[in-house]
Amino acid sequence: MNPQIEELNRLSIREFPGYFASLSPPDSDILRGFFKGDFVGPAWLRSLAGLLLVITGLGGWWGKEFDTEGGAINLVWRKGKFSYRFPMLLSRQDSYIDQRSGLALRYAASNPYPWPWIVDELRSIRSDLVLGMTVATLGPLKRLPLPFILQPREGLDGL
Repeated sequence: MNPQIEELNRLSIREFPGYFASLSPPDSDILRGFFKGDFVGPAWLRSLAGLLLVITGLGGWWGKEFDTEGGAINLVWRKGKFSYRFPMLLSRQDSYIDQRSGLALRYAASNPYPWPWIVDELRSIRSDLVLGMTVATLGPLKRLPLPFILQPREGLDGL
């Protein structure tokens, strides 16, 4: 496993907002094509995240695809094939986590509950590793951002 990802998996859930705040937003030009996603953080969170996504309609989440127009969509792997779920728009906005200007993925209003009230905020760890923090914009989960990483992939062939 990548040593940097192992370090992320040793952070507590309370340490992620401070770590996220220490990073800069990615250049939006690098967010093109396919990005493999993985959950990071404490083992209990990584194991619960998959179940949470099943409940909210994103079971089998593999990552995201970014287009050249500022759009993105989740990729899920189910029954031996990829499908697309829940479109998003890449936008520049102030972070819910640290109030700094940054990049975020806002889920389209046409997506099912709870996705229109979810934002994925993005910061660069390095040019080929993006830290995402999923933030609920209302309710009790607003104070509990959930961390994940995105890494670019050439395509989906052979995966």
